[in-house]
Amino acid sequence: MRTYSHFLITAAISRVVPSLKDIPKRAIYIGSIAPDIPLLLLTSGSMIYYPYILGWEFREMSNHIFNTLFFTDPFWIISHNFLQAPFILLFAIATLYKIHGKHTVLNNWWFWFFNACLLHATIDILTHNDDGPLVFFPLDWQVRFSSPVSYWDRDHFGAVFTQFENYLDEVLILYLLIPVTIRRIKRKMSVDREISE
Repeated sequence: MRTYSHFLITAAISRVVPSLKDIPKRAIYIGSIAPDIPLLLLTSGSMIYYPYILGWEFREMSNHIFNTLFFTDPFWIISHNFLQAPFILLFAIATLYKIHGKHTVLNNWWFWFFNACLLHATIDILTHNDDGPLVFFPLDWQVRFSSPVSYWDRDHFGAVFTQFENYLDEVLILYLLIPVTIRRIKRKMSVDREISE
C-alpha cells in the first residue's frame, strides 16, 4: 500500500479501538510510515545520482533501482527490510514485553512504534505480489510472500486495488476529520454565544 494509506489505517485503528486511546500516538504514527522511509530516501537519492551525475536515462535508472538494487544490493535490502521484517519486529516487541512486563509495556513508546511497523509490514506482505518485504529476514534474504494481489501491478489486480485503496483513504480521512471539524464548529459556536451575551 501507499505510505499515506498506512498512516490513515493506523490512525483510524487507534481511534476506533477503545484500549488504544491512551497510547503514545506519535509512536504509532511514526511507526506507520517508518518502514517506507529507507526506500523513499534511497530512491530519491538514486533519482538525483543516476540521471544528473551519471547521465542515465529514466528507464535505465528505474530498471537499476527496482530490478537490481532493490533485490540484490545488501545495503538496500537491509535498509528497506529492517523495519518490515516480522522476525525483527516480533523479537523487539517480545523483548520490550519481557523487560517492561505486561502492564508497563503498554506505556512504552518503542512497543507501540514496533507494533505499528508490524501492522505496516503485514499489510505490505499481503499487498505485494513479488516485491514485498522479506518474510524471514534476516535469516533468509530471498523469500517473499507471493500475494495474489498487488497494490500497483496491473497483472495482479493493481488497478482494482488502487481504486479500493483510494476509496478507503477517502473514508478514513472523513472518519478522522469529521469529529475534529464538529468539535471546532461547536467550540466556535460556544465562543460566539459567549461574545453575544
